[in-house]
Amino acid sequence: MYINLGLEHIVTGYDHLLFLFALILIAERFGTMLKIITAFTIAHSLTLCLAVLGLLPVYPQWVEAGIALTICYVAVENFFLTSFKWRWLLTFLFGLIHGLGFANSIREIGFHQSYMVTSLISFNVGIELGQLAIVAILLPMLVKFRRQSAGYSWFFRGASACIFLVGLYWVIERIAGML
Repeated sequence: MYINLGLEHIVTGYDHLLFLFALILIAERFGTMLKIITAFTIAHSLTLCLAVLGLLPVYPQWVEAGIALTICYVAVENFFLTSFKWRWLLTFLFGLIHGLGFANSIREIGFHQSYMVTSLISFNVGIELGQLAIVAILLPMLVKFRRQSAGYSWFFRGASACIFLVGLYWVIERIAGML
C-alpha cells in the first residue's frame, strides 16, 4: 500500500518531477544520473525519517518555498555547469529539503505507529521506483535527441529557462502564501 502511495506522490508531485527533469536534462549517461539520484535518495530518506519520527521539525510553508528554490537553482546551474563531478553533492543537499516535503505528505497520509519502519521503507521504495522509471524513460530519449539534433542546445536552454520560471513562480506563490 505505501509503495503505491510513494509512487503516487512522485508522479503527482509536480515540483519533484520538475526538479528531477532539471537534473536529467543535462545528464549524458545513466551511471552519472544514478549517482545523482542515489545521493538525492539518501538525503531525502534521512530527513524523511527524522521528520516522521519527530526528531526534526517541519515547517511546511518554508519547506515548499525551499523546494521551489532548489528547482530555480538547478535550472540556472544548467546554463553554467561544465562538469557533473560535484552535482551529486548539490543534489544530496537539496534532497535534505525535499525529504522534509515528503515528510509533510506522510503526515497528511498518516502512518500506523505499529508499522512505522515498514511504512517508511515502503513509501521510500515507491518514490525511488517512480524516480527510476522516469529516468529510465526520459534519459534515453534526451540522450538520443542530443546526439541526433543540432537543436538540442536550444531545447536545453529553453527547457532550463522554463523550469526556472515555473520554479520562480512557485517561490513567489509559496512565499506570498506565508504573508
